[in-house]
Amino acid sequence: MPSYSPTRFAPGRAALVVVDVQNDFCDPEGVCGQRGSDTSAAVEMVPRLQALIEDARAAGVMVVFIQTTHDELTDSPAWLARRGDPEAGAPPAVSTCYTGSWGAEFYQVAPAPGEPVVIKHRYSAFAGTDLDLVLRVAGIESLMFTGVATNVCVESTLRDGLFLDYHVTLVEDCAASYEAEHHRTTVETVETYFGVVASSKEISSTWSALSKVA
Repeated sequence: MPSYSPTRFAPGRAALVVVDVQNDFCDPEGVCGQRGSDTSAAVEMVPRLQALIEDARAAGVMVVFIQTTHDELTDSPAWLARRGDPEAGAPPAVSTCYTGSWGAEFYQVAPAPGEPVVIKHRYSAFAGTDLDLVLRVAGIESLMFTGVATNVCVESTLRDGLFLDYHVTLVEDCAASYEAEHHRTTVETVETYFGVVASSKEISSTWSALSKVA
C-alpha cells in the first residue's frame, strides 16, 4: 500500500483529472489506431475509469476533463517538427484530434453539467491553458491523474502539476499507454520521483471511508 493521508483524495481538496480520453487516442478506428498504435489497453481501461468517475461524482469530488485539439492555428513549426524536421515536399501528417472532428470527441466518457473541460494543444494540460486557474478557484490542492497516454500527456501534466505545488497521484489502473513497458516505466518514475501511485479501488475505498466519517 502506498503511504498517503486519506485527505489527499478528499472532496473539496482533490480533483480527478481525465486526460485525453478521446476517439483518436482510444478508439481502434481513430488516428492513432489507424497509424498502428495498439489501443487495446485504453479500451480495456475505460470501464474502470467510468466507474471511478461515477464514484468521484457520488463522493462530491471535482472531475476535470482535458481535451486535446489541433489545427492550423495551434500547430506551430516547432510542434510539427518535434520528431524531426519534415522532408521537403512530403504531405502533411494527419493531425490527431483535429478541431471539430469525430476524433477530438471524448471516447465513452463525458462531462456532466457544470464539470469543467479544459482544451489543450500540447502534451501538458497546464501549457497555455487556464487549468491552474480553474483548480485554484475551486480550492483544489491535490490532483488524481487518469487517461491516455500514461507516458506522454498524463505524465507531462502530472509533472507540471507537481511543479505548480499540487499533490499529485497517478491512478495506475485508470491510465493507459500503447505499449505496456511505457506504462510501467511511468508508474515507476512517478512512484520514485514525483508522487503517489494508487489504484482506483484504493481511491474509491478512501472516498467511502471519508463519507462514513462525515
